[in-house]
Amino acid sequence: MRRISCLLDGRSGKYVSLVKRVRTTSRKTARKPRAALPLPAGTIHRSLQLLSTALQELGARLPLPDVERIGIIINQAMTAQARSFHTPEHVFDLVETGNPYTTLAALFHDLVYYHVDHGFIPQIAEAVDSSIEIRGDGLYVRPGVKAGDRQLALSLAVFGFQRGQKLEPFCGMNEFLSALVMNRKLAAAVKEEDLILSSACIEMTIPFRMPGPDGVTPAEHLELRLQAANRAMNLGLSRERIRQGVRWAVSFANRDVANFGEKEVTRFLDNTWKLLPESNPSLRTQGVYSIKSYRVALQGMEGFLETLDPRTIFARYRDTPSAEEFRRLEKRGERNVTTARAYLSVKLLTAAILEALAMISGGDAPVSLFMGELDARAKGSKLDDYLPAYSPSADLTLDPALHDLLANGRASASPFDLQNSPLSLFIYLHLGADGARMHLDAARRVFDGTRAPKDFLDALPGAMIAAIAEACAHMVFTRSDALMTYAVSRWPHP
Repeated sequence: MRRISCLLDGRSGKYVSLVKRVRTTSRKTARKPRAALPLPAGTIHRSLQLLSTALQELGARLPLPDVERIGIIINQAMTAQARSFHTPEHVFDLVETGNPYTTLAALFHDLVYYHVDHGFIPQIAEAVDSSIEIRGDGLYVRPGVKAGDRQLALSLAVFGFQRGQKLEPFCGMNEFLSALVMNRKLAAAVKEEDLILSSACIEMTIPFRMPGPDGVTPAEHLELRLQAANRAMNLGLSRERIRQGVRWAVSFANRDVANFGEKEVTRFLDNTWKLLPESNPSLRTQGVYSIKSYRVALQGMEGFLETLDPRTIFARYRDTPSAEEFRRLEKRGERNVTTARAYLSVKLLTAAILEALAMISGGDAPVSLFMGELDARAKGSKLDDYLPAYSPSADLTLDPALHDLLANGRASASPFDLQNSPLSLFIYLHLGADGARMHLDAARRVFDGTRAPKDFLDALPGAMIAAIAEACAHMVFTRSDALMTYAVSRWPHP
């Protein structure tokens, strides 16, 4: 029996067809146009849009479900818990509108951070497992991979790597694996002659490389490898197209390290501080990390900056960037690195003093126990609330830029450290630049176990260390007796 859906019309009392009513309503609704809405601005939405647009600009046909799947993999890898700098936001900073080669490089270039991420997420492991093997001392390119593996051959050619080679963490391992993932994930849609140019952009982000013994720069070596790969793989790229690809790669690499060329040192230090939790897992738990772990993190960053040659930060190839722009970048890079070294030295000396006071009063402890919580607002809840006011002697040598950094802080707050450095400033005003360097040298002997913490403290100016020890006694009531006893022993006697 046929069933007819109907309802009662309240005005007439007649039954009317439900189908008729729905159709009438639909026609009325359709007459009202929906207001245009902007595209979703979420991180994952932006990543998908960038990937989709780059593929369209290259004439690549990839089904939207595959675009979604790859975009999600990119976000999953770059939002790992360990990441604090190499995140999707860093990708967006590198995108150059209208250049699909650098857009793909931006999306994929930091996909792999093997030691920071403690391995691979499953989707990345799936892409690289057939090409690499994990041994006790690191990662190696498999020596017996298929000869017809074009994606691996292309990646090896761009980076100048060989089958069976060990991949070194600071010599292109992460960049090579990131490019390999890109080439595998996009192989079905993007032409090899396009993939090799995006891979070249990723290769140029291997940082801090000097010219070879023959004087050939990394960019010039890249050009030679692209030419060889073009011939060997019959890609059909012209010489000028290869040179244009190297120009794009150099510009992209310089944007990747643009932080070193910041006009303001405070902004440079901001990003330096974002890198610390990536390589120091203990700093990711606010309020719990110890004084020693904080010191070790600063020590590692200081050691890196001390060995960094500012001439290796930015790249140049032919006319890219211009001679004037390149000189400007080099000058700012050198200034930022020099200032950061001095800043880190004072911060490291401060951590050494706190660590030594902790050791003579009961052992290592959370930084927050001695310094107070980062977000503390109440008077008396931070160590610097108990430090006396102090004006330096007129003959003390102080660096105005460093003084400003310690007093006013980096450009923004950090989730694990104060924005400004009142205790470090107190120490710097007592010791000056020369004194800080001298006592930091002594602190290094404490770090390596060749000098006792108390001997190190005893060599510091009495009034300064007594004031710090007394302030610590106010903060750490469980160690108040030991800290006050030491403070009293160091106060200058009339």
